[in-house]
Amino acid sequence: MKAEDRSNVLRITVLILAILGVTVGHFVVGTTTHPLHIVHVFLRCLYLLIIIASAVWYGLKGGIVSALLISILFGSHVLISWAGNSMENVNQAAMIGVYLILGSVAGLLVEFQNKEREARLETERRAEREAVIQGFASLSHALNARDEYTRKHSENVAQLAVRIGRRRGIGDAELEDLRLAALVHDIGKIGVRDDILFKEDRFSPEERERMERHPEIAAEILRAIKGASRIADIVLAHHECPDGSGYPRGLRNGEIPVEAEILSVADVYCALTEERPYKKAEQPEKALEIIHRMAGRKLDPETILALEETLGEQGGSS
Repeated sequence: MKAEDRSNVLRITVLILAILGVTVGHFVVGTTTHPLHIVHVFLRCLYLLIIIASAVWYGLKGGIVSALLISILFGSHVLISWAGNSMENVNQAAMIGVYLILGSVAGLLVEFQNKEREARLETERRAEREAVIQGFASLSHALNARDEYTRKHSENVAQLAVRIGRRRGIGDAELEDLRLAALVHDIGKIGVRDDILFKEDRFSPEERERMERHPEIAAEILRAIKGASRIADIVLAHHECPDGSGYPRGLRNGEIPVEAEILSVADVYCALTEERPYKKAEQPEKALEIIHRMAGRKLDPETILALEETLGEQGGSS
């Protein structure tokens, strides 16, 4: 059972036991003397605390439900224990009205406060997101100064990744994280030496090891930005493969975040279809053929299908 569920069960248990305890107290305590009457007044006030607690924990619904239940139980006590005492019955009937009013008003006030809190948190989230976007804009400018090709490639990957993400049913918040991750997924190349970054020949084992550190470098840079930890996780995993042959952690299918799977497919497709100084651009059909050969080993099959459907929407253009 989740911690939240356990907390709810505990709260409901406390409320029920408190209501039953006060109600039993009303029936057990006699009504023959003045001191006993004072005890009844005290017990009536305890009901008020229970109603307030219900409203605080469960809002308007909690306040009204507890007030109704208490009114029924207290009304039963009045009819049984105070039968024929018209003077006291008037006071008790008024108390039932107080219970109902308190449950409604306290519940409304709590819900109003919760809405104010949520609005404040939403404002803070928007400000945090704006700070993240500004931070990423700075990173993008830095990347542009280092490597113009990488910046253009990242923009293409971001556009395609968002389209694939929609095909896979990713929510709006996750799509925004995916878009930002795609824009800076190669930012770690800032930490790679120029002689390696711009090398056109095959890498030596040492050079490949240095190049394969760029997701880790990117993740370290991104985690320094408040609110970007999820984006850092996506970037860190975008070179992982379903068969465990990827880097830097060798994750397997089921361990890789879905956004990273999408980013990986978009990255490969764009890399194949973009012209580089050392290669010509592949046609979309040829690029898809190459990508299909990677399905299940290097790339996620479900995401490849989403890519194919996405490209089909616009005649195979990326």
